[in-house]
Amino acid sequence: MDESKNVGGRDRLGRFLVAAVLSIAAVRWLRGGKRLRGLLAGVGALGFGFNATTGYCGVNDALDIDTTADSEEVSIDFDESDGGESETTADASATQVREHYLTCAACGEPIVAGQSRGPNEDDDIVHDDCP
Repeated sequence: MDESKNVGGRDRLGRFLVAAVLSIAAVRWLRGGKRLRGLLAGVGALGFGFNATTGYCGVNDALDIDTTADSEEVSIDFDESDGGESETTADASATQVREHYLTCAACGEPIVAGQSRGPNEDDDIVHDDCP
């Protein structure tokens, strides 16, 4: 989760809907000649639209409010067999899934998301720290 996000879920949806309503109101008021109301509604629509799209709100940050749900890592085990699978088979299928991770050609350790990596002189993917 990105640390700068403090607006999530239903809060983002609500802000998107408020932005849409304020946009419609701004257009109507501007066409009707009520410039100040139209301008204020337009600025509000931009603010709520920004909150909804980026997931960040300065007011929430100042008040230390976070509406993003703290989600834990979720792993889903895909079972290819229809019936009762033994634990040994389940362990073997979990091992097969782990084999699909990107591994460093130099040290053999897995390369996880966020680690810096790149090709070496043989065009194999290695950690930037590995020789």
